[in-house]
Amino acid sequence: MDFSLDTLPGGLAWAGGVLALAALIYEARQAEWRTLISGPVLGRLLGAAVMLMLLWSLKANLAPGFRLHLLGVTVAVLTFGRARAIFAIAIGSLASAIGTSTELAAWPFNFVLLGVLPAWLSHVADRLLQARLPNHLFVFIFANACAVSAACMLAVGVGASLVQALGGAAIGRILEDYLPYFLLLGFAEAWLSGMAATLLVVFCPGWVASFDDRRYLLDK
Repeated sequence: MDFSLDTLPGGLAWAGGVLALAALIYEARQAEWRTLISGPVLGRLLGAAVMLMLLWSLKANLAPGFRLHLLGVTVAVLTFGRARAIFAIAIGSLASAIGTSTELAAWPFNFVLLGVLPAWLSHVADRLLQARLPNHLFVFIFANACAVSAACMLAVGVGASLVQALGGAAIGRILEDYLPYFLLLGFAEAWLSGMAATLLVVFCPGWVASFDDRRYLLDK
């Protein structure tokens, strides 16, 4: 899943750098830094960055340029909101790249594909689900956390497969030897996200930005 420079088609590394910079600038204007710095959320955000660093560092090296790992992005977005979550993802993924000797020149592209893309998908899906589905705790856990995180992993897999195809990989090889792994990762991501979301909303519901206990628990 993590791409190195020699596995990226020409120009994508530069495009990834531009998109990463644009995403960070845009989200910096949405993050409400004053309330973040003055409140207790900053410590939790940095703690989440450490957890993401550990999660992204646990990689399965199946082949050169073919390293798989879980994301944890959906839970971060549900907990902190999209803007702040993206900065936690940026810190955690960059620390993981440094700690695992990943080429730093390829980090912006990996950050965009594995961090920014699923973060935006999680944000949009959460908004849609809250508007269309019943306000119930189990709906939040199984739909907003589990199902969305699995869908985001599959979206990342499709994106990574397209990059492989642009690099000249045979479509048959991608469909047989590459994309199916993301189906397995989708189940693992859903289980991890569901477990994390359950623990957070049960023990620390005030920490989850997208969860309103008055809306999901009152009179249920």
